[in-house]
Amino acid sequence: MTEKDNLQLVESIFEAFGRGDIPFILDQLTDDVRFAAHLDPIVPWSGDYAGKANVVDFFQALGGAVEVTAHPVNELVAQSDTVVAMGDVSFRVRNTDKPGESSWVYIWKLRNGQVCGYDQFNDPGLADAFR
Repeated sequence: MTEKDNLQLVESIFEAFGRGDIPFILDQLTDDVRFAAHLDPIVPWSGDYAGKANVVDFFQALGGAVEVTAHPVNELVAQSDTVVAMGDVSFRVRNTDKPGESSWVYIWKLRNGQVCGYDQFNDPGLADAFR
């Protein structure tokens, strides 16, 4: 896959996330995918999710905890089999109705046209909304 192909795949995943199409996202993952949310443990979806079946838990924890109100992607950079995405997120915590916002960086690793790795990093504003 070319860097352009990798960018297009990641863009299609962001589009699917925006419309709530988690099955589409799961179809873009290798069976041995690893999702890692490098977040404060107070954030319900923090941690490692190894394997496609466990990534479902990541999305359930995310969707159960927050309502995302905005998730703009500000920049995508591709090099070889890696795409780095940078942006912002605004959300409402479902349990407390507390608003939150954070800047983020996501690192996507691709293999043979599918995502085999994902690392999520957010500024402290994300965790602060759960305190």
